[in-house]
Amino acid sequence: MDQNTTAVVRLIEATELSGRDDLIAQAKRAFLDYLAALLAARREPAVENLRQMTDEGRASDRARLYGFASHYLDFDDAQANIAGHFSTVLYSVLLAVARPDDAVCDFLAAYIAGAELEGLLGARLNPEHRRQGWHSTGTVGTLGAAAAIVRLRRLTGERAAEVLSLAGTQSAGMAFEAGSDGKPLHAGFAAEHAVTAFRLVEAGLNARTNLFDDVTGWLAVFTDGRRCLDVARMQQEWLQPGQILEPGLWMKRHMYCSAAICAADGAEELYRQGLRMADVRSITVHFPPGADRALRYTRPQTGREGQFSVEFIIWQILQHGRIEDAYFRQSTVPQAFLEALPKFHRAYDVPTLPLSERAVPLTAETVDGRHWQADVREPQGSPARPLTIAQQKKKLEMAVGSLSTGHIIDTIGNWPDGEIGPCLDWIKGEMFP
Repeated sequence: MDQNTTAVVRLIEATELSGRDDLIAQAKRAFLDYLAALLAARREPAVENLRQMTDEGRASDRARLYGFASHYLDFDDAQANIAGHFSTVLYSVLLAVARPDDAVCDFLAAYIAGAELEGLLGARLNPEHRRQGWHSTGTVGTLGAAAAIVRLRRLTGERAAEVLSLAGTQSAGMAFEAGSDGKPLHAGFAAEHAVTAFRLVEAGLNARTNLFDDVTGWLAVFTDGRRCLDVARMQQEWLQPGQILEPGLWMKRHMYCSAAICAADGAEELYRQGLRMADVRSITVHFPPGADRALRYTRPQTGREGQFSVEFIIWQILQHGRIEDAYFRQSTVPQAFLEALPKFHRAYDVPTLPLSERAVPLTAETVDGRHWQADVREPQGSPARPLTIAQQKKKLEMAVGSLSTGHIIDTIGNWPDGEIGPCLDWIKGEMFP
C-alpha cells in the first residue's frame, strides 16, 4: 500500500464512538430520516419493478434495492461537501451486509466512517466535480459505502484497501440522469458495487492497493491530476467534529432536490407577506454561478422533472401556499404551471459561496408595480435549523403510519444498546412483503 491509502485505512479502522454522544445522536436522526425516505417509496411502481428482479437472499441485490428506493423520491438527506446524498448509500449498504448479532454501536460507527471519508473527499473534489456533471452520490458514495463495510466487518490492512480499491474502480454516476430512474439507481449501484467488492475480496480475488496514490490514484483520476490527498489534513479533520455535524446534513420536508430548499423557504416567506401567483408579473431566482446545476429543468413536463425545477417548486407555494408532494408523482405538470412559466427568470448575480453556504434570493414584481424580495439562508432542515422531532415524526408517519412511527422512534431512541438484528428483520419484512 502507498502511504496515502495506508493512512485512510487506519482512519477507518480507528473510528470509534466512545464519548461521542453528539455523533451518535446525529447518526440516529439520520437513520430515522433514511427510514422515512426508504419506506415512503416502497410501494412506488418503479421500486416494485426493481424488487421483482431482486434476490432477497443476495446482499448485493438488497443493497441495490434499498439504495434505489431510499433515493427514489429525493426525500433523503444531502451534504454540502459531496454535493450529494450520504445516508441513502451508507445505510443501504450497511442494512444489506449487517449480521443479526452486529452491535448497534458498530453499525453507527460504520455509517460515520463512511460519511467521514465521503465528506473529506467531496471537499477536495467539489465544486469542480459537480460542475463537470458527476453525481457524487454514485462516485464518492461508492467509496463511502466500501469504507462503511470495512469498518463494520473490521477489515484491516491490505484486505481493507482491496475492498476500497474494487469499489473505487466502479465509481460512476452522471448528473444528467436527474428526473429519471437513473438518478436513484446511482445510489443503488453505489451500494451494490461496494457489497460486490467486499464479496470478491472475501472470495480471494485481489486488487491494487494504491487507491489514493498521488499520481495514478482515485482522486488524481477524477481531478485530472490537479488534486492529491492531503493526508496530514485528513488526519487532523477526521471526526473533528465529524462530517455529519459540520458542515452537517440537510434534511427535507418535501420530495424535491435540496438545491431548491432556500428558494422554497423564500417563496413561503413571500406567501406569508401576501404574494400570490395570480398577482405576479415577474419573479427572478438569483443563484451563485453554477449553483442551479442540479435544478436542470426550467420547463419540466413531468412531476419527476419537477423535483429538479425551482420554478415548479416556487409555483406550488405561491399558487397553493404549500408544497403538494402529489404533484411530483404525476405524469404531467398542471397546465396552470405551464401558463405561469413566462413569469419566471433565473439570474446568476450572487457571489460565489463556500461549499457549506447556500443563498438563493428571490425578487418579484406584481401587476400593481410593487416589488417583493426574500433571502432565506438557513431554511428549515438545514444544519443551522434542523428538522424538529415533530417534523421528523410527521415525515415518518407519511411513510409508515402513526402506529409504526411510535415503535420505530422508541426502538432507535434506545440505541446504541443491543444488536441490529430486530431492525434488519423488520426492514426486510417491509421491503419484501
